[in-house]
Amino acid sequence: MEFRIQDISDSSLAFNFSNFIDEKANQHINLLSKSLTNDDLDLLSIYPTYTSLIVTYNPLLIERIEIIRQVEKLNKTIKSYEKIESQILEIPVKYGGKNGQDLRDLAKILSLSQEQIINIHSSKSYYVFMVGFSPGFPYLGGLDKRLECPRLSTPRVEVPAGSVAIADKQTGIYPLKSSGGWRIIGNTNLKLFDETKDSPSLISPGMIIKFIPL
Repeated sequence: MEFRIQDISDSSLAFNFSNFIDEKANQHINLLSKSLTNDDLDLLSIYPTYTSLIVTYNPLLIERIEIIRQVEKLNKTIKSYEKIESQILEIPVKYGGKNGQDLRDLAKILSLSQEQIINIHSSKSYYVFMVGFSPGFPYLGGLDKRLECPRLSTPRVEVPAGSVAIADKQTGIYPLKSSGGWRIIGNTNLKLFDETKDSPSLISPGMIIKFIPL
């Protein structure tokens, strides 16, 4: 798969694979990220995003060209059409009421009943494009067009941990209490981020998420 290189700083490179959000390109990026992580290059960080792979390195320890050559090599060996064995994670959710304080207003905005929103949202499987914003926060693709909606005009200072929310064409989950402007429709008691574990985030890029109404 073709890519273009962008120097973000004197110690960071971005390998851009697409100009728009695309699941196939994102799967390729995640495969490349895992392959590069397993390589013996002395990199500071490797971070897959929607459309790019961002690599941070110490220029005193490794040359920029070495990283580019390795990415080019791995990129040729990874086939985009390979089937990725995605782990399916079921997320139990209590929708509406005190758990989903925006569900009633969202029903009015979308001209749907609260029950319809719950049924539509929980009937889909969602692909994890990336994890970011706050530790363990998954950006999920695959939201039904009927549920697309704008963010809140004024973000909340505090969003409860476990909040399941919608914004624009995406849905996501707030693993930790934080500020945020997404519309909250439910809450899960599943702990999605635990800093005491070797792999603190329960959700990782490339996974499939399924919401289960309680």
